[in-house]
Amino acid sequence: MTSSEAPATASGPAESSRASGSSGATARPAVRGNTMPAAIRAEWTKVRTLRSTLAVLAATFVVSVGLALLSGISVGNALEADNGRVRPDFHPVDSGFNIVWYTQLGLVAFGVLLITGEFGSGMIRISLAAVPRRARLYLAKAAVCVAVTLPLAAVTVVLSFLLDQAGLGEYGVPLDEPGVVRGMALGTVYLTLIALLAFGVATAVRSTAFALGAMYLFLFALSPLSQAVPGLKEAARYLPDKAGIQALKVGADADPALGPWGGILVVVGWTALALLAGWLAFRRREV
Repeated sequence: MTSSEAPATASGPAESSRASGSSGATARPAVRGNTMPAAIRAEWTKVRTLRSTLAVLAATFVVSVGLALLSGISVGNALEADNGRVRPDFHPVDSGFNIVWYTQLGLVAFGVLLITGEFGSGMIRISLAAVPRRARLYLAKAAVCVAVTLPLAAVTVVLSFLLDQAGLGEYGVPLDEPGVVRGMALGTVYLTLIALLAFGVATAVRSTAFALGAMYLFLFALSPLSQAVPGLKEAARYLPDKAGIQALKVGADADPALGPWGGILVVVGWTALALLAGWLAFRRREV
């Protein structure tokens, strides 16, 4: 074959395709597939087929409900023995939602791994080749984050509360106790928002270790320390974890100035900022 024959050979299938009218048929499915539902389905497939993310989600649920039951039994026994180990301002409703503080650990990890795993492995290039529009890919990942964490958070919060109250025995409260249903709803929303916040931070820094380290350091070191500093104590109430957890409180620890709905709005604001930072980094940086 001569070099002059190569173009004819290469163009032959295309010309025969146009002649038969099949080129339009092959182009249209590609256009239809490059839509938001298709991008979301692709991201959902990644989540349900990755063992690491499934392990994180399963461990989050099992550990949360297990700790809730153990906590309820422990506190119930302490109340029965009247040994002074329970705070005087103890409230059973607050006890039922304390597990949210630990559940967020797993959901933060999920939000981080949802994006940093692809940066670390280089798979993000393949994702962008399949979904060239970065805004669509970013929104699809955020949507899957919500679709996974929202139902998991709801089941975990409700079941953890019920198990905690069962462990408390006679000191537990029923579901119609004031603040219970609201706490279940806001606890679910808070956990979903904190996972999205972690997703935004992870997208901005593109590192699993750095994102997890920053989130955990903030939640379990910097945020508690800020409350111990007199000049920062007032401002600390507006940090995302403090505002979110306060939204679940009904006892003496409740913040009457902020209120439950105000607390959730604070978390919404922090989450929006994190997602914006993640998007700006994702849009501008090479991968």
